[in-house]
Amino acid sequence: MKKIFSWIWNNILFLETLFLLAFIPLFPKIPLLDVRNTWVYIRAEDFIIFFVLISWITLLIQKKIKLKTPLTIPILIFWIIGAIATFHGILLIFPTIANVFPNVAFFSLIRHIEYMSLFFIAYQGMKEKKYLPYVIAVLTATLIGVVAYGFGQKYFGFPAYLTMNEEFAKGIPITLSELSRVPSTFAGHYDLAAYLVLLIPVIVSLFFGFKNVFIKIFLLAVSFLGFVMLFLTVSRVSFFVLFISLFLVLFFQKRKWVLFSIPIILALLLFVLNTQSSALLDRFKSTVSEVNVLVDAKTGESVGHVNFVEKDYFKDKTVLQRRVKDKEELTKVVAGEDDKSVYATSSAVVAFELIPAEVPLVQAVNVSTGENLPQGTGYTNLYLSPVVKRVGNFYYELPPDYKASLSAQVLVLHGDFIVKRASAYDLSFTTRFQGEWPNALLAFKRNILMGSGYGSVSLAVDNNYLRILGEIGLLGFASFFVLFLILAIYIKKTYPGIDSKLAKSFILGFSAGLFGLALNAIFIDVFEASKIAFVLWLLFGVIFALLNMYQKQEINPLSELKKVLLSNYAVGIYLLLFSWFMFSNMLNSYFVGDDFTWLRWAADCKDNCSPFSVIANYFTNSDGFFYRPGTKIYFYLMYQTFWLNQVVYHTVSIILHFIVALLFFFLSKKIIKNHLFAVLGSLIFLILSGATESVFWISSTGYLFNAAFILLSLILFILWDEKKKYYLYFLSFLCIFLALLFHELGVIAPLLIIAYKIFKEGTISYIAKIYKKLEYVLLFTPVLGYLLLRFLSQSHWFSGDYSYNVVKLPFNFIGNAIGYFLITIFGPIALSVNTALRSILRENLLLSIILIPVILVFGYFVYLFTKKTFEKKDLNIILFGFAFYIISLLPFIGLGNITSRYDYLASIGLIFIVLIIGKKLYEALLVNGRNVAVLVVSVVILIFALFHTIQIQQTYSQWQDAGGRAKKFFISLEAQYKDYWSGDNVQLHFVNVPIKFGDAWIFPVGLSDAVWFAFKNENAKVFQHTDLKEAISQAGYELSHPVFKFNDDGSVVEVDRFQKQSSNLINPNQ
Repeated sequence: MKKIFSWIWNNILFLETLFLLAFIPLFPKIPLLDVRNTWVYIRAEDFIIFFVLISWITLLIQKKIKLKTPLTIPILIFWIIGAIATFHGILLIFPTIANVFPNVAFFSLIRHIEYMSLFFIAYQGMKEKKYLPYVIAVLTATLIGVVAYGFGQKYFGFPAYLTMNEEFAKGIPITLSELSRVPSTFAGHYDLAAYLVLLIPVIVSLFFGFKNVFIKIFLLAVSFLGFVMLFLTVSRVSFFVLFISLFLVLFFQKRKWVLFSIPIILALLLFVLNTQSSALLDRFKSTVSEVNVLVDAKTGESVGHVNFVEKDYFKDKTVLQRRVKDKEELTKVVAGEDDKSVYATSSAVVAFELIPAEVPLVQAVNVSTGENLPQGTGYTNLYLSPVVKRVGNFYYELPPDYKASLSAQVLVLHGDFIVKRASAYDLSFTTRFQGEWPNALLAFKRNILMGSGYGSVSLAVDNNYLRILGEIGLLGFASFFVLFLILAIYIKKTYPGIDSKLAKSFILGFSAGLFGLALNAIFIDVFEASKIAFVLWLLFGVIFALLNMYQKQEINPLSELKKVLLSNYAVGIYLLLFSWFMFSNMLNSYFVGDDFTWLRWAADCKDNCSPFSVIANYFTNSDGFFYRPGTKIYFYLMYQTFWLNQVVYHTVSIILHFIVALLFFFLSKKIIKNHLFAVLGSLIFLILSGATESVFWISSTGYLFNAAFILLSLILFILWDEKKKYYLYFLSFLCIFLALLFHELGVIAPLLIIAYKIFKEGTISYIAKIYKKLEYVLLFTPVLGYLLLRFLSQSHWFSGDYSYNVVKLPFNFIGNAIGYFLITIFGPIALSVNTALRSILRENLLLSIILIPVILVFGYFVYLFTKKTFEKKDLNIILFGFAFYIISLLPFIGLGNITSRYDYLASIGLIFIVLIIGKKLYEALLVNGRNVAVLVVSVVILIFALFHTIQIQQTYSQWQDAGGRAKKFFISLEAQYKDYWSGDNVQLHFVNVPIKFGDAWIFPVGLSDAVWFAFKNENAKVFQHTDLKEAISQAGYELSHPVFKFNDDGSVVEVDRFQKQSSNLINPNQ
């Protein structure tokens, strides 16, 4: 007996690990002790973990175990940051905000310590390799138990213990309805779904780790049952990420299976969705739905979803009427906080006979029970949704708990309203986008390093990463991320040397499940859900213990972290974060100008509207516009998927800007062959303010695609030139073709490749050899094909602003080259300087003629100075940069105007030159010591960065204001909507149309397309006039020909044409 007790005590941590892996998922969350100011309770598992930790501390005191583990210091740092952030929040932030409580913050900190402490239990308990089968057995049995209880809830009425609202969290057993989502033993269906995302990949991966056929079949059956249970949770995000996790398992276990399994999995998925789980399919369908929305005509704000119902609906209901003057009063009425005395008279009661045959009805949103969710209220660009009709009142059906003194059931609210057909998100997405995520970001912005402290955000942010940033800031987020990074390092170093197929399968399955959980954390607080967090950190300990047992060489986490943080992957992450940090403010900037034209091409299809026909038409018919089928396809796909959500369009622009910067980083590594300079160059590219029009303006997205494909074609060619792998050449060739589909600038891609080859060979004479080699000549074939397609599609060629004047070409060439150089170095402020200089030189042609040879001579002396000052290697880079700059401007440099977005790609060439000059400056300063040289160069870079960052902010404000004016145009125009505007003979005349605000476009073109989106009337004609007299003269006095005048804020008012109308009805102009 003594030996048994001795063995138990020696293995107590392992036994406790097994017990917790089973107990925590299986035992319901029944509260024991209340925590004041929150409905999160202390539960049974907390007491059990407390006693487990006592046993661990006892062993630690007895020196039978050590605290040293691969994660000890990182976890302690994470705890310390959390404690400091909470201390800071309680002292400085909590007193300034409402609904936050110090005791909740303290318990939240303790809860995070409790979660991660289980890592030490499992790590110290997992002493031997032979213990792994026991862990697998417990995980499998527990998963079976969870699934069995879930089926019991679904079909046999087993009780559920939920924590999805304050009432449920009290531990009251609930019997689920047939339509409820199954939570099994968990606190909610999302928690169960997250647990399945973590465990199912482990079980599936173990299928490949066992040789016994019966065990394989058993694991497959358990995985299938878990998959069925996931369907019953009706969790869209978890369902999606589980497929990604399983794909990773199959890819690393049996790569040959992947290609064959994908069609089978998709077919099985479609079958199950259509036959077994209509609830999940319905949830996917309901993510975005079309609804009628009642809108306040004065403000453009939504009142709610509206349905048109027949009169009989109100037969047995008491109906009262009330006039509301504005949104504030309407809100009070709906909330039951208005003055009830206005209903006291009998005249307020609407008789059934007076109710119209069909009326607009808005119903009160039911309070969520946590199981039945009310309809969504987040609309996708309500301002651009078409107007259906105007109504002078609507009927509002009151909730049962309305605070009215009369027993009214319906109110008739009179006012000025319009009905719009809009796309609406469901409640779960609306809550995230409009409520919890902005609140978490606000908590983060209070102190970006430390956050606002634990307990400063709500219990359900529904984005674990935003929660971490909001509560413990960038430092906390970084320390949390390092824990997973160290795990990845250990797996990478140790996994290949593991000789046990079972251990490798277990580690792989856990890694895939963890990756799925990390994706899940974008929409669910999975790392905060106690059952998930406890199991996760227990398995963390098991995995690290396994890796430690199979480890064959010493791993220095700090050294490995340094390598990771300086790797190309890390640079990509830095550039992405920096891009988002610099430009994310623009996400809510509204559509302007040409945006409406591109979107109408995507939305307005009259004949042959199948996707294939629409896309084919983009290639064969340009409608007299530029030949850019790739850009049209992009807007078509975006419109079909995201409709008119400008946030998504701007997000794509930011991502493309990041991709171009990343490609520039890789190109710089090939050209300059210096990692630090490549990073610095890509950061400079991101902060250049001159060409930000390409990023801020949605219509310029095609230009971003074009730049990305041009750079990618050049990089792929360089790789082909080094490795002679012909698939790289083919991909480079393909990228040239794709670049041409998005913008005509793609014609210069082969020239950039030739410029690189000359740079590599170090002599201009190599150009004679290039034209004799087939691989270089073939690069021009996409350009020839593009020109042929462009001709056949009847594309726009050269006219108006996009034309060349042979006489002025030398002047334009030199002037524009200097102008774009100034834009790159000095940003948008150079545009006004350039415009002034062009105006002066245009009026003094003789001065222009004299300046040309002066500039050429000056350029020659600069070249001689450069040749003398710089080494041959650096000189070649400078010449390549200059060639890159000029070649990238070739389609535009001869035009009679200049615009900042054309400088986007060309600026890369000048950055190459700036980097070499910066390198030379650093070398010249080294005589003063390395520290002085570094500091001086750093000061120069920071001043340059600040100069451009300020201009980016100013440019952003201008685009934001321009978008605001476009939005006010829609609100004001729709407020004046008349039902007859949907007729055939409609003309809308506009005066004082705003073209630009600062450097941001408003309506240079696209006004008619914007009006089309407002009313979707194909017969409505839009006219723009220079003055009011001309507009009134052309519009005449027909009611269906209204004249509108733009105000300074972008809104429009209808001009009263009848106030001074002539009494001569035969000839009103006299």
